[in-house]
Amino acid sequence: MTETRSLFGDTPDPTPAPQAAALYVDLVFDRPLETPYTYAVPDELVSEVAIGKRILAPLGSKPDRGWCVAMRPEAPSRPCKAILRVLDPEPLVNSHLLELTRWMAHYYLCGWGQVLQAIVPAGVRRRAEAPPRRASWLVPTPIADLPAIPPKLTARQQEALDHLRTIPSGLETSQLLKDVGCSSSVVDALVERGFASKTSKPEGDLPDLAHAIGAPNLTPEQTTVLNLLEPALTGNAFAPFLLLGVTGSGKTEVYMSAIEKVVARGRQALVLVPEISLTPQTEARFAARFASVSVLHSHLGESERQNRWRRVAAGRAQVIIGARSAVFAPAPNLGLIVVDEEHEPSFKQESTPRYHGRDVAVMRASLLGIPVVLGSATPSLETWFNASRGIYTRLDLTKRVENRPLPKVEVLDMRHPPARVPPGRALSDPLIAALRHTIRNEGQAILFLNRRGYSPFIVCPSCGETAKCRFCDLALTFHRTREVLLCHHCGFQTPPLEECPSCRKATVRYQGLGTEKVHEELERHLPGAVIRRMDSDTMSKPGSHALTLEAFRNRMVQVLLGTQMVAKGLDFPGVTLVGVIQADAGLHMPDFRAAERTFQLLTQVAGRCGRGDKPGRVIVQTLNPEHEAVALAAHHNYLAFTKGEMEQREVLGYPPYQRIIRIIIRAHDEKAADDYAARFAGACRLAHESTTPKKPLRLLGPAIAPVSRLNDYHRRHILILSADSRHLHAVARAALASCRPDGGAEIAIDVDPGSMM
Repeated sequence: MTETRSLFGDTPDPTPAPQAAALYVDLVFDRPLETPYTYAVPDELVSEVAIGKRILAPLGSKPDRGWCVAMRPEAPSRPCKAILRVLDPEPLVNSHLLELTRWMAHYYLCGWGQVLQAIVPAGVRRRAEAPPRRASWLVPTPIADLPAIPPKLTARQQEALDHLRTIPSGLETSQLLKDVGCSSSVVDALVERGFASKTSKPEGDLPDLAHAIGAPNLTPEQTTVLNLLEPALTGNAFAPFLLLGVTGSGKTEVYMSAIEKVVARGRQALVLVPEISLTPQTEARFAARFASVSVLHSHLGESERQNRWRRVAAGRAQVIIGARSAVFAPAPNLGLIVVDEEHEPSFKQESTPRYHGRDVAVMRASLLGIPVVLGSATPSLETWFNASRGIYTRLDLTKRVENRPLPKVEVLDMRHPPARVPPGRALSDPLIAALRHTIRNEGQAILFLNRRGYSPFIVCPSCGETAKCRFCDLALTFHRTREVLLCHHCGFQTPPLEECPSCRKATVRYQGLGTEKVHEELERHLPGAVIRRMDSDTMSKPGSHALTLEAFRNRMVQVLLGTQMVAKGLDFPGVTLVGVIQADAGLHMPDFRAAERTFQLLTQVAGRCGRGDKPGRVIVQTLNPEHEAVALAAHHNYLAFTKGEMEQREVLGYPPYQRIIRIIIRAHDEKAADDYAARFAGACRLAHESTTPKKPLRLLGPAIAPVSRLNDYHRRHILILSADSRHLHAVARAALASCRPDGGAEIAIDVDPGSMM
């Protein structure tokens, strides 16, 4: 039963709250409150109240929106205030999502209302009271239906058409205008010339535009995996699986074949991908096989997102695809959840509620009693640990489709010739030669550098001073295209330096490599080649991901240079060369997962090539070729890397052998941060020592966080580690209850942290 408490104001209400009522409700608010508040329901609102609706109610000195999580006829022991208004005509969350969010609030140590507020898109909340409106949609004409010599288009019209064709199910007209940044006359021209057609339907009742086609023949390994999955797909019980498949082994085909069996039983499937940029590619593949596919992600326009949310909630989508937040899709009849590239850090949210999309997906499947498939070529050690202990069933795909070989990986030691380059240069002679050879032979190349901007370090050689952000303890990055020094965390920017602000000497040097500088270098070495840069600077415009990837898929781009965006799940048969420019950059991070993340990134980016008829080649530039993360990634040897890394984790007492709760404390005043951090650490120790019987637990800190100052806040952190998750949570919860922030300090609780920065 839900624990509740009555709400009492410090001053009387303008009108007395009823002392007795026929109905009482429990509400939770978008605040870090541990338990619901109980309110009376006036007689005239009884018929409107329902669990899952938002309700306006007095909280403290003013009204606030709360979520109804329980209803009861029994009066509480003391009088309580009355609700003011019911805000939604229909519940925004169903009983299953209420159960899931309640678990999240308990596990991630945050308010239940905070979780509910986070899972329902803002546009859906704002427009919940509005009746469905009619939406104008634009549907691309199939290429086969166009005349042999189609009418010519302007560059702007072609850009709009290219973007529209990346969304097989069509696109709301207003969303297309926003994505491409064009006028309605461009859309009108596409319709007039037969490249697209317009349709108008009520939102939430849009047509199914895709046409299903047959599945390709499965490989023997894929068939074996599907046969092992089938009992779970046709059953009614929770069943978690790890699908461990090398890059290019056809994991997506296994997902689709499994989903076909689920859809055949009249149920829905949810597919989570790590990046929004992957959703157009994934949607295109699924839309070719299923009659009804809906994509949910945060880059959709408000109207479009509400439309798809309603469509999913009505059970009209067979397959739902999306990034992290799509785990909360209101599908009423789920039969399968898939988490693709489950190892990706982007599944972890870094703001409240700090949930992990993969873990919430597993819990959702558990609550529903359905199978969940976690797929990866480089599973996280937490998932591997669960599979090795039999908690998850492991399924293997050890060969690439059509027995294509894994790409050959060449590791170049940048400390010695012929790979060594002069300061300020990014590309070694062997990599330049390989790029030229690839372009001559009509291949495509992907280059990976996980650092955007032009120069990430601005240093004065005279006094050693480094240009840092005014508000963060972080170096500024020079962006040449914008001619600014920029902080990648808080957004602070300042003009480029001509002299050192410390010693006033004009000896400032711009050092290091970013994607901007590498792009400039590529243009010098590859004149005439079509090169695109893909990072958060160039991909900020809605739809830019899809347009860039579509151009690359159509061989209109020869070299794709990017950050982590190019390392995740992309499948382009024309790619025969992958270059990794600074393979060891991530190894120096103060994070126990640094080696694991480096191995995963290198393996994944290497796996982008050799997926077509031509073999692939990977060139890895590094200053640390002996490190096991680099050496074993070069041999595609996940099992050997995992064995060594697991042994180290066990010795050090890190996940997956122990759980971690990270406490981040921040304050504008450094002393306030130090004082509260010390008090909170003391409260944790006291809570642990008060436990009977004693259970093993380590408390590290308080200490200065690796990023000691962020957004003008001084930061301290505390790590609590234990193999006993319940004890770990109990200690943190007790410390939170007994040691509230004061003196301007703020606290954030990060359960199972993805980053230690």
